Amino acid sequence: MQEALFILSASWEGLQHVFSWPVFPFMMFGVVAGMVLGLIPGLGGLIGLALLIPFVIGLDPIVGLAVLLGMTAVTTQTDTIPAVLLGVPGTSAAMATALDGYPMAKRGEAGRALCASYFASIFGTMVAAVLFVILLPVLRTLVFALGQPEFFMLVMFGLLLAGSLSGRSLLRGLIMAAFGLLLAMVTLETSIGLPRYAGNIIYLWDGIPLVPLVLGLFAIPEVIDLARRGTSISEAADDSRVTGFRQGLVDNLRNWWLIVKASTLGAVAGFIPGLGGQVAEWMAYGAAVASDPDPESFGKGNVRGVIAPEAGTAAQKPGALIPTLAFGIPGNVSMAILLSVFLIFGLVPGPSMVTDDLDITFGMIWMIIVANIAAAALALLFQRWLILLCYIRATIIVPIILGTMLVGATMESRSFGDVIVFAVAGLLGYVFKHTDWPRVPLIMGLIMGGLAERYLFLSYNLHGWGWLTERPLVWLIAGFIFFSVFLPPILKYLRRRPEVASMGDDA
Repeated sequence: MQEALFILSASWEGLQHVFSWPVFPFMMFGVVAGMVLGLIPGLGGLIGLALLIPFVIGLDPIVGLAVLLGMTAVTTQTDTIPAVLLGVPGTSAAMATALDGYPMAKRGEAGRALCASYFASIFGTMVAAVLFVILLPVLRTLVFALGQPEFFMLVMFGLLLAGSLSGRSLLRGLIMAAFGLLLAMVTLETSIGLPRYAGNIIYLWDGIPLVPLVLGLFAIPEVIDLARRGTSISEAADDSRVTGFRQGLVDNLRNWWLIVKASTLGAVAGFIPGLGGQVAEWMAYGAAVASDPDPESFGKGNVRGVIAPEAGTAAQKPGALIPTLAFGIPGNVSMAILLSVFLIFGLVPGPSMVTDDLDITFGMIWMIIVANIAAAALALLFQRWLILLCYIRATIIVPIILGTMLVGATMESRSFGDVIVFAVAGLLGYVFKHTDWPRVPLIMGLIMGGLAERYLFLSYNLHGWGWLTERPLVWLIAGFIFFSVFLPPILKYLRRRPEVASMGDDA
């Protein structure tokens, strides 16, 4: 009873944080920025984080987090507008939505599809929040059972899992994760006061800066591809006069159980490092198809094919926030970048985030919920004008984005070294994108390398090498790593050997 009262009290304090001054207006600024980024194909939450981080570093921590969370929470709301009206998803997380949303628009039900997607996003986020409250006592107990060695193993588990799930090749993912760990080693070693892999380059003594690296790796390749097309983002006919508020709400209420299932799948996909919105939407879409009496109707304008992926994608964001805060393991690359912001603001992930700082954790979850509601209201109000952003020519938008990125890359340190990192990372990012080398493990390796080093150092200082043999949970997590990351490719290889051998005999 006492714990329930503590949780409710922390939840109320978190809600008060959201509506305090100046948190709420700054969050709304992030919401508007996220809506614009979601509308423009090729951009999205990741690029928005990279653009906004330099501008929020100097703000109060709760205010800066409000901007970033408000922005990331809604990019998958407005990306539905071009997906439904034009058949062009604003981000990869709206691909499944376009399968049924665009056919609905072609038969005159665009408003119904859009409004159904808005309400599904709101309800999906709420379901994920309820799941968090229900499972919080279990999570708190689990956190208290873990020590520094277990946290080190969890960080490695998250890193290896991200490497194994971020591309078709396990080896490539793990190589990129290792590359990120190597980059994390470039710094001034504070324990001995000597530079490590940084030489006499003072710029590198603070480590490789995250903002210009992320901007270069993820934003520059998209801007280059957009510039190469040289046309407007979409040339489809503009028919933004859409309605359907009531019908969209009714569709959600009729399919409430589907929303619960899709949201649960989305929250689980968010909780598991390396998955994210695209996996969440397809898991939810698959659940909708499997449970529908007429599966053949999907892809032809079934509203359930809009509701399920939108609910799942929205729910994965609170789901991804939980391991990031409780264990320091980012649920996806956006959360990995947010993790670096937490550390800059002095918020150290771990047990304190579900105990002493539980109100801040709830505040972040409330920000995501309120941002989704606000974005839905704004999208309904300004829908016919928002859609016009989909027609901005690349020749106009590319210079604006590129100039903003350059300012953002150099904002924190104002060093020419940031420009060099930005340019080199952009070149590497373009090569990695078009040669199918995953970039997400590299960023997660860079960010989580510092955490892994800290936990390993503390584990050795407290327990010596005995932490490897005397703590059962360490071996349990190691077993999870083996069965989740390494066993599947081993079994796949063993299954292929007889096939290869039989092909050789036939020849």
